[in-house]
Amino acid sequence: MIKIPALRLRAKLVLIFVAIKVLPLVLLAALAWSAAHRLGHALGQRAAVMADNMAGSIREVGDKATQDAIVALDDRSREAIERLTTDTALAVAAFLHERDRDLQAAALLEPNEAGYRNFLRHRTRDYYRHGEWKLKADGSGWEPAVPHSPDPASIARAGEALPDNAKSFHARPPEYRGERSERPLYLEMSFIGLDGQEKLRIVDGEVMRPGLRNVSRRENTFVRAETFWPELRRLRPGEIYVSEVIGAYVGSHVIGPYTPQAAEKAGIAFEPQKSAYAGTENPLGQRFRGIVRWAMPVVRSGRITGYVSLALDHDHLRQFTERILPTEARYTPIIDAIGGNYAFMWDHKSRAIAHPRDYMIVGYDPASGEQVPPWLDEELYGEWKASGQPWAEFSAGIKPFRDQSLKRRPAAAMLTAGMLGLDCRYLNFSPQCAGWNQLTEQGGSGSFEIFFTGLQKLTTAAAIPYYTGQYADSPRGFGFITIGANVDDFHRAATDSARQIGLTIEQKNEAFRKERQDMLQMVENSMQRMTVELASSTFVMVLLVIGIAFWMASFLAGHIGALVEGIRRFASGDRKQRFDVRSRDEMGDLARALNSMAETVDDSFLRSEEARQRAEDASRMKSDFLASVSHELRTPLNGILGFADLLAMDLKDVEQRDQALTIRNSGKHLLGVVNDLLDLAKIESGKMTVHAEPIDLPAFVADVVRGHRAHAAGKGLELLLDMARQGPLPVLESDALRLRQILNNLINNAIKYTDHGQVSVQLEAEGTDLVFQVRDTGCGIAAEDQEAIFDRFGGVGSKVQRDKGGSGLGLSLVRKLAGLLGGRVSLVSEPGRGSLFTLRIPLQPRADEGTLGDGAGPEPSGSDSDK
Repeated sequence: MIKIPALRLRAKLVLIFVAIKVLPLVLLAALAWSAAHRLGHALGQRAAVMADNMAGSIREVGDKATQDAIVALDDRSREAIERLTTDTALAVAAFLHERDRDLQAAALLEPNEAGYRNFLRHRTRDYYRHGEWKLKADGSGWEPAVPHSPDPASIARAGEALPDNAKSFHARPPEYRGERSERPLYLEMSFIGLDGQEKLRIVDGEVMRPGLRNVSRRENTFVRAETFWPELRRLRPGEIYVSEVIGAYVGSHVIGPYTPQAAEKAGIAFEPQKSAYAGTENPLGQRFRGIVRWAMPVVRSGRITGYVSLALDHDHLRQFTERILPTEARYTPIIDAIGGNYAFMWDHKSRAIAHPRDYMIVGYDPASGEQVPPWLDEELYGEWKASGQPWAEFSAGIKPFRDQSLKRRPAAAMLTAGMLGLDCRYLNFSPQCAGWNQLTEQGGSGSFEIFFTGLQKLTTAAAIPYYTGQYADSPRGFGFITIGANVDDFHRAATDSARQIGLTIEQKNEAFRKERQDMLQMVENSMQRMTVELASSTFVMVLLVIGIAFWMASFLAGHIGALVEGIRRFASGDRKQRFDVRSRDEMGDLARALNSMAETVDDSFLRSEEARQRAEDASRMKSDFLASVSHELRTPLNGILGFADLLAMDLKDVEQRDQALTIRNSGKHLLGVVNDLLDLAKIESGKMTVHAEPIDLPAFVADVVRGHRAHAAGKGLELLLDMARQGPLPVLESDALRLRQILNNLINNAIKYTDHGQVSVQLEAEGTDLVFQVRDTGCGIAAEDQEAIFDRFGGVGSKVQRDKGGSGLGLSLVRKLAGLLGGRVSLVSEPGRGSLFTLRIPLQPRADEGTLGDGAGPEPSGSDSDK
């Protein structure tokens, strides 16, 4: 910091104004020319950076817009596919309820061939299937023999729309779901007698063999797998039985496109017709053919005369999922499982009953009537084989959906065997199964994303709310619909926009480069003109600033000098000094503020003198009052104590003697309170004196502790004394009377607030200090109360603690006496575990202790105090 002590204020102010105003202007003018060139160069570089940054910003905006568009499209697509899934599930449920009504109508018919055939003739439904497909010329896959193309004339033309309708006019051709035909709903209708023997049976198609059967025997049922006869016998009039999907399993040794190369890799002959149908992967394959059986009692004249049964063609159920395409195409005549966009159906036990690949539909072995084991992971497959049990018996003890994870691998042996049916309960390498179960097990719906078979897929699930027969036992109803969709297809429009944005950015970059060159030339010309103008304006401003500086310095120096002179006179004792207010600006405000301060200070002096006089008068009155109280209370109290002792010795009646002792104890307590009050008053008024003398610590402390042993023994407590574990104690020079008073209060408190356990007193020297520790196993003190107990009348704690009695003065007196002796008192305590009071006093009296005297004062009262 620069100091200029020889200059006056006016000169300093002028120099300061010149330094902060003139010098920067001169330097700015001197540097203007070189700065102009540097600035031009910097601007050129900055312009290049700005152009790059602008291009980068545009790219970031484009990327952000793309990402936002992707998120928005994903959200809209998710909502649309969830709605499609739920609508499909509702449509399936409605279709199944219609079959309930068909069965109820059939039960009203008289069981004869003509009536049954007429019933079936009127139960048909549209059925769609794709056209003929062929192997591609290169053998890499399959293609339609005759590709379908929509008729352009079937599409409404936007140019023909009314002006009010022309905005965002969008038209589609008729939806193509395949070649339509009309097929019977039911493959079989029969009337079964009460003995299980069919009395009448109409079969439609080649799926089921004709002829009457005894259905009470399982081997006579469809693919030997139906067990409905015991269920029929339990039906009451009006009740309906509905079976699960029953059909022969159709296997495959190839997953994916069934091509000559795939067949050769699997080690089998290329015979696509003998393998399972799989949409575009094998359009010539063998289809899964199954049924769902409905049955109910036929009641005549109030009694059951037999049972009517309808076998629904399972292909009609598959129509609900085989034509759905969760993309902008909406429908498809044939499912392409490779693309990841398709729907499938699961029953109430989470088994596949409609799938793009027929070999993944769970089926039965026609030879045994048992369910073909589903596809398992390597670990579960190994456990099954090691058990030696049939699948039905082994699966009964397996926890469904056990530890499903993408980390698990499918059992290769089952692919070799051609057993690839999907039962989600045991498909542990496909964790989406657990997700579908979670979404639908209470009858709900929803979706989630999963990376599966190399695709990021959105998969949805919705329960089918059909609750007839056995399906009433599950909140999921008949089962659930799931739709898988390739997430990348959702936001293809957004990614196309991103590519277009990239092309636009490159075009804009070229335009930025040309504009940057033009801007640099313009900056160079502007900087040259600015340099000349800056030099001229700087010279004019220098002259103006110097003139203003002289005027301001003279003004400030004159006002400040007058204020300084007035302050000096006020400080020298002239309390009548006041300052002239010569303006209404800050200098005038400062003069008024100083005048106000002078008035306040003058008043403060007067009030301070009056307050000091009142305090001295109050102190004398308090001392007189305490002396009077000491005389007036001690004399009658000593008389009361004396007569109480005489009564206690003379009275023979135990109750009266106890009453006399109560009087004596209460009197002693009151005398202690009086003594504590007098001691506190003396300390606070500075009249308490300390008489230092050598103290024989072992004898002194032992005597103090001895005085409390009867009190401790009366409460069943152990009172311990531990002195000088490191060697002999040094000699203490202090006021024995006040030290005894402190220790009596601490030990008395410890015994009073301890109901069981012990109280210990420990004494040892630490450096130049002597440390007393009084430890108890009593009730303890909460942390928030530990400071308050040292206040006068500071009784704290629970009701049990406060009920111990005490005046609340003892610990306050202890702290003040400890300070008088040059020491301090501290506390460590925990509720329920006891307290530790530590007194630390110096071995030799310090210069700042109380005035040494004769030690006169009341005897230690040992008064009670509150923790």
